[in-house]
Amino acid sequence: MPARPTASGIPSTFDHLVVAVPELAAGVAEFEELTGAKSVPGGSHPGRGTANHLVPLIPRGWGADSLTYLEILGPDPAQDPALAAAQLAGFDRMAAQRWAVHPDDLDATVAAADEAGVDYGAVFDMARDTPEGGRLEWRLTRRAPLAYGGAQPFLIDWAESPHPARTLRQGAGDPASAAGPSTPEAGGFAPETGASASETGSAAAPGVSGAGEAALTLERLEFFAPDPAALAAALGVLAASGADGGSFTVEEAACPGFRAVLAGPRGETVLETPVRQE
Repeated sequence: MPARPTASGIPSTFDHLVVAVPELAAGVAEFEELTGAKSVPGGSHPGRGTANHLVPLIPRGWGADSLTYLEILGPDPAQDPALAAAQLAGFDRMAAQRWAVHPDDLDATVAAADEAGVDYGAVFDMARDTPEGGRLEWRLTRRAPLAYGGAQPFLIDWAESPHPARTLRQGAGDPASAAGPSTPEAGGFAPETGASASETGSAAAPGVSGAGEAALTLERLEFFAPDPAALAAALGVLAASGADGGSFTVEEAACPGFRAVLAGPRGETVLETPVRQE
């Protein structure tokens, strides 16, 4: 992996940030009003009760070809509300939920975590058939509840599946790539066809999309926990994932979690995990 300038708390293996909302349509409208960034309808997650929208997101100093994005996750009105309630427990307002990294070697990273006594969860093989008749397969780690209130990321290996950020750049003019998976824990990414380049947020430069729509910049991730050393050690395992230069500073706080500092058309936005106990 080529070296990248790294902002505080953002490893070079950063993949995406998940923002949870209690009601999807209202949450998307609130997010777009707050940040000035436009989202793209993503997909539904059958059996998990959720659906999503995606937003171009590039860490500070990274190039426009970065395979990174932001996911707005909320209840799918077409599914049983009880399913979404289980996935989004504690989210009665828009808030950061979790984040993902894509290790160079997922298995080696999990092994390094196990050896260090850090629980990154079990590895799951995921698959989905696309509307075009294709097959998508990827792997991820999953823990319940989220470790350190979501401050410890989950790991993902997209394998040969098209990355959602690539689809954001290409737009819906390429139906084959538009079927890539979204949030890795369920479902898939299938933007609406027929969208213009501006509707897909195709990124041409850091912070700006190819169609003139402004994307967001991830300025930094900030972490906090009752035991800062333990969370720092858990984050330090990411060095085995190929991360170079990520600086993980953990504040002492009564409850664990993290905050994401974003910059966009309407200035700085800070999204933080809800206050909760492990």
